[in-house]
Amino acid sequence: MNVCFFIVSLFAVCAAHAKPFTGPDEWKPVHADAIAKWQAEQAGKKNENVRIWNGVVADRQQRTVRLLAEAVGHAKGVTTEFLLVGPASDRAYEAAAVTIAKPSDIVQAMQSLGGLARGEGAGSRPFSFWPRGERMSVTVRNLSDPDGKEEPLQSLVSDTGGEPLLGSGIVFTGGRWDGDACLTDTQQPCSVISLYNDAQTIFDVPFQAPQGTVYGRISLAKPLPYGQLLEVTITSVLAKDGLPRVRQLEIWVAQKKDEIFFFYPNGEDRNFTDTLAWMKAKDAEGLDLFITLRMHDDLPLAKAIEVARVFCMLDGKGIKLDGRGSGDVYPRAFLPQEKWREREGRTPQPFEIHITPNADGTFAKKLTFIEEDWTVEGLDPKLTPKDFPFNAWDELPALVEKAGGKDNKVQLLFVFVPSTAQIKDFMPAIRTLTNRLPLVYIFGN
Repeated sequence: MNVCFFIVSLFAVCAAHAKPFTGPDEWKPVHADAIAKWQAEQAGKKNENVRIWNGVVADRQQRTVRLLAEAVGHAKGVTTEFLLVGPASDRAYEAAAVTIAKPSDIVQAMQSLGGLARGEGAGSRPFSFWPRGERMSVTVRNLSDPDGKEEPLQSLVSDTGGEPLLGSGIVFTGGRWDGDACLTDTQQPCSVISLYNDAQTIFDVPFQAPQGTVYGRISLAKPLPYGQLLEVTITSVLAKDGLPRVRQLEIWVAQKKDEIFFFYPNGEDRNFTDTLAWMKAKDAEGLDLFITLRMHDDLPLAKAIEVARVFCMLDGKGIKLDGRGSGDVYPRAFLPQEKWREREGRTPQPFEIHITPNADGTFAKKLTFIEEDWTVEGLDPKLTPKDFPFNAWDELPALVEKAGGKDNKVQLLFVFVPSTAQIKDFMPAIRTLTNRLPLVYIFGN
């Protein structure tokens, strides 16, 4: 009896015991015998290029990973947040199917293909807004159908948004780990393939897709009967040169005479025009450029704003801005909204640092804390600015605690500096407070 016939015969029996998943609940395998039979069939294919775990098989020669999953049993049109979750997940009610393999075993299978390092989930560290990982194409086959053919993964879902979340594959973010322990195995939602940016998922969509933004846009395009066995095939998609697509770069921005130059990790330097042409060429080659932009201390503020504006315009259009360098700010810090200068209506009120030039070429420096009194009549608080002049940058941490109090939770800092300033004229303040006030915006006066 082959495995497909065996599954078909079991399906009618198990369907009668279907359990509706409408809230957090434990998932238990449905077709234990059919799963064991699939596992035994894979064992017969083992060779020097094939490695096997429970519920997942990796083929190094084909650069594919095949894994087994059971459908949760949702009807067509049910909103879906995950295509696959791990066996310890309690989120079956939000998923299309549950994997037999543990997330950590799926990660090991992926890494066994060679050249596939774990990536990183969006939001897994400060100022990381893009899921980072190698690109994968995915197909799915219904094992309850003896003639079932592989179909693109996106055939399972209906997407009411603009650009399809699954139209260009998924990325191998690799889950969240603590040393050798994969936290995704046990920490909810135990996501294997997420349809929004989940920081600990094994695979994510290759876009910025916050949960609150994309919720409700994806639903099941077809009914998936309870316990229906699905074989999911994940194939690595390398760049045109046969190497990984993801390239991480820390690029320094500096000024030579009146021209902006960009300095790369290999020691190369390019001007603005050549840098834009280089990035465009790399994007055409299919590379995913994750760029950490760093500003040299002697760079004028006006030039930093110019560079930040261009790179933020390109973010998601050929490059992806990735975090901030040690002692630096995220590029959008140089692009605050002008209306934020007005204190009325700001929530929360940030801490402010004001740097103004003295006649002798030095700078006067003060910290400003805006006290909010909510006991007054009306819907808006009374705002009372309190100034704390200082001389040395290292005075700032104590001043912030003194001004705001030990229990103040605000993490936002506005820095007001002369438009003619250089990075070195104000960045020491930001570096001194980077742990206490990590969210920074810089205003030129």
